[in-house]
Formats: sequence, structure tokens, C-alpha cells
Amino acid sequence: MNPNSLLRIRDLSKDELMGILMDAQLFGASQKDWQLPQRRLVANLFFEPSTRAHYSFASAEHQLGCCVEDFTAAGSSVEKGESLYDTVKTFESVGYDAVVIRHRQDEYFRELEGIEMGSYDAGSHPTQCLLDLLTLYQEFGRIEGIRLAIIGDIQHSRVASSNREAMELLGGEWVFSGPPQWQREGYPYMPIDEAVEW
Repeated sequence: MNPNSLLRIRDLSKDELMGILMDAQLFGASQKDWQLPQRRLVANLFFEPSTRAHYSFASAEHQLGCCVEDFTAAGSSVEKGESLYDTVKTFESVGYDAVVIRHRQDEYFRELEGIEMGSYDAGSHPTQCLLDLLTLYQEFGRIEGIRLAIIGDIQHSRVASSNREAMELLGGEWVFSGPPQWQREGYPYMPIDEAVEW
């Protein structure tokens, strides 16, 4: 995969992760419009329904000056059995610079070995994790030493996994909580009242 891809938090170094947060700080603090140095072609490939992720990515892409194509599997060659690899390879072959993918399958990107253009996971992680980290950084000015209680449906949350990886990488502490039936094996759990006090 292209080194400019963003598919998992654990693929980033501490410096890369903090660099993304610092860039986000600059974007947020600036009143000027940010534009890429040259126009880029980006395809949003959404294989499952989404409103917030889809249009958040589209908005950011347009604000950066990208030419954006919204792809849906319905009405495409996917209906005839085209693989994810072949779909992405088609966009690469016709000159797209990057794809943003939301797919039902976890780690779908393992099928994309050999794809040279940038790929970005829009399945709420790691991008949601980056938003969580930015919020923590803006609130506390650091991540190291922060205690984070992640409360909710941990068993089914992909974001919780990314947050755990990020906090570990950046020196934060974490604990998981929520209804006992939503716990995940191997994730440190604390009852909600204790987690809030902690």
C-alpha cells in the first residue's frame, strides 16, 4: 500500500500521529482557505450506507480543492461480481490520486496489496480516533498522562480499538466501560461509576 494511506492507527509512528494533530491544529486556527498545491482526483467508495462519514469526507475534499467522485456499489460492476481490488484498481488506472473507502468487512484493505495510490479508511476508524485525539489535545494541550474512559458498546466498536492503540502510542491511560454484555475480551473493563471517578 501507498505510504500515504491511512488505514490503521498502529501503522503510524508517534511522530506521524502527533504531526497529523499539529496539522489539524493549524487548519483549525487559520482563517484562510486551505488548498492542495495541485488539483487531486479523489473517489469516495462507500460500500455501506453512511451520512456523516460520507459527507464529512466530501466536504473536506471539496474544501481542499479536490475533484470528488462519489461511487456506490449499486449500479456498478460490483453487481456483476467485480472485486474490491478490481474496483480500486480501475480508479487508479484512470488517474485518480486517492480513494476513501467505507466497507462492511474489517481489514478489507488486505485485498488491496499492489495498489499504489493513497487509500483512506472512512469506516469511522482511524479517522474518528483522530478527531477524539484532537479534542483531547485541544482540551488538555497533551495526550501523555491523560486518563480516558471509553464508555459504550466496546464489543462492536472499531473506534475503541483505534483509541486504545493511539493512547498506548502517545502515553495516555485508558479503561473501557459500559453495560457488561458489551465488554470485549482482552480489554480492561471498569464499572461505569468507577470509570468516571477514575
